[in-house]
Amino acid sequence: MGNAVPATEFGRLLLTLRTRAGLSQERLSHATGVSVRALADLERGRSRGPQRRTVQALAAGLGLDDDTAAELERAMRPRTDAPATGRRTTSPQPAGPAA
Repeated sequence: MGNAVPATEFGRLLLTLRTRAGLSQERLSHATGVSVRALADLERGRSRGPQRRTVQALAAGLGLDDDTAAELERAMRPRTDAPATGRRTTSPQPAGPAA
């Protein structure tokens, strides 16, 4: 098995939108405040996915209309939205008497 990670739906869409806008990763980085490395990782599917505020910054930097921005947000959901009830918390168990 190889180490290559396939691009996610979000990554493919981001790359398409960035290319369509005629922006390099460097220019999009400058416009959004998202690092070039983070952009590259997102496009390649090498990150866990962006936070909502990152997606909003990308949509603004790409000059997306509301429908396309919503599409970009939907593409991120499978990788970033976890149900609140899925979080596990553990509490320390009381120590038993030393025998």
